[in-house]
Amino acid sequence: MGDVLQASVLLRALRELGPSALDLAGYPATPGKGAAELIRLADRHVPEPFAWYFRLVPAAPRRLLVEPHWRSRREALFRRYDAVISAPGPFLAEYDYRAQSALCDVALARAIGVPFILSSHSVGPLAADDVRSLAAASLCVARETSTHAYLAAHGVGSVPSADYAFLYPYAEHLQSGHGERPTAAAYRVVVMRSNNFALDEIERRGASFRCGPNVFPLAPDERLVLATSDPKKDAAFLRRLAAKLGELSVVCRSVPELVRLIAGSTGVISDRYHPAICGRVLGKPVEVLVNREPHKMLGLKTLLAEHDLAALQGMARAGLDAVRAALLKAPGT
Repeated sequence: MGDVLQASVLLRALRELGPSALDLAGYPATPGKGAAELIRLADRHVPEPFAWYFRLVPAAPRRLLVEPHWRSRREALFRRYDAVISAPGPFLAEYDYRAQSALCDVALARAIGVPFILSSHSVGPLAADDVRSLAAASLCVARETSTHAYLAAHGVGSVPSADYAFLYPYAEHLQSGHGERPTAAAYRVVVMRSNNFALDEIERRGASFRCGPNVFPLAPDERLVLATSDPKKDAAFLRRLAAKLGELSVVCRSVPELVRLIAGSTGVISDRYHPAICGRVLGKPVEVLVNREPHKMLGLKTLLAEHDLAALQGMARAGLDAVRAALLKAPGT
């Protein structure tokens, strides 16, 4: 759902430029139902390979065998377009299986003269040489000020921004659609990843809720509702956690369901990026749990603490404006 929230805003902005073709490359080859909004905004869906082998194959055979194969396929793809935009995300980090293929894409686009834009990314941690290689991109939009500072420290220029999901039209979903709704009069939405806190690190102690070292006070009649923006990865874990806590687990399978769940809540506690943004836009108190991707989550936590919603939306628009300006200057666009 996070991909839908941020990439749909980008696609709408690109559509305003009137391109002859606006294609969306994505994994898996057949998009799930949750991606329908993105597919509608594009002219065509291009199946995107997941280059897991970049991480698993040792460096020497990767350079000799894997990367030439990857480059030949990507070059044929890139040459079909006037520009290539890397959609928003956190995958430019050493712990992510997608990082090496993304870095290869940046270098390839520069080599063949195709403008390549990194649009609203979290970056880091990466090896110093890998960070510096991002300077080959035509434009880099940093979705946190911490990412902007991190790139600057390595000599890479970027446009400071905020996630495009701050501009998503959440209000459109508040009166439509279906979805399981809690029966509790007052409930706090808790969004938990399956790979962050262990079950024994999470508990409710009377009028408080604990996740690792984090303790949050609750109102006496306030219930917890466990949810996620990625049910494929988290739903089974959340069912086990709900059973342990004696609370409700709600499976939201679409953006409208997630938006309505958060809109009816007393607030959001989240270790996923975009439910926290949704909560802020809908005017809810938001607590960000720093997870196994501390660079991006600390960046988001800082943004929410230091800026009001109008400022955050202004930062996101600045990122989109930079992308549009770069495309209008690109040859052939």
